[in-house]
Amino acid sequence: MGLHETDAFVLRTYKLGEADKIVILLTQKFGLVRGVARGARRLKSRFGASLELFTLVSLTYHEKDARELVSISQTEITRSYFHLAQNADTFSTLNHFSELLVEFAPPHAPDERLFRMVTACLEALATRPESREELTLYFEPWLLKLAGFLPDVRLCGGCRQPLTNPSYLTISGALQCANCAQGVGLAFSGETQALLRTAMRVPPGDWIEQARASAPAARQEMGQLTRQLILRALERAPRSQGNAR
Repeated sequence: MGLHETDAFVLRTYKLGEADKIVILLTQKFGLVRGVARGARRLKSRFGASLELFTLVSLTYHEKDARELVSISQTEITRSYFHLAQNADTFSTLNHFSELLVEFAPPHAPDERLFRMVTACLEALATRPESREELTLYFEPWLLKLAGFLPDVRLCGGCRQPLTNPSYLTISGALQCANCAQGVGLAFSGETQALLRTAMRVPPGDWIEQARASAPAARQEMGQLTRQLILRALERAPRSQGNAR
């Protein structure tokens, strides 16, 4: 039996039996982990409020090679975002982030960049909860990029020349210039391309200001673009997508 310790974000919990919970966590050292928290539903559980959505915890768990679910022995709260979940709109955003992470983060495959990105987005949301729409526009393409589903946002996927204004997201999931796409696909402007490139190089706090300074049409196009890429990757729309913005 292996004993593991790491920081982790709580992404999902499900009832198990009369007193237990299944918990899905994004860990810093071990990627996505699913485990059982024994007695977590009891009134005087040792887990207390540590299993709330996106609580950052210091996690200790035991793992057996032949079992899919690890055994969670301890979760100590490092940072709580419980106050964000009390607002219905912000909770919808957190729920959307959580669903996408469960879908895109590979099990037991640590990604330090992903963990840092999630941390930065949550801190930005905690500081500026009114910016949930801008942070969703930041979170989605970054997650797609880290999962390998974001095409090159600078060069055409056909001729490898700089993208034109407009360019197109084709049915194959490539970003192509007007000439290669022949005008077929989801069109997006040069300003939308610039927004995407900016999101890839600035922290979320800076992104909020730049997104708000852009044209509403460009933000709308960017949201449509990332939604189409997510739909293509998952082969379905996320259940949380309609309430995320």
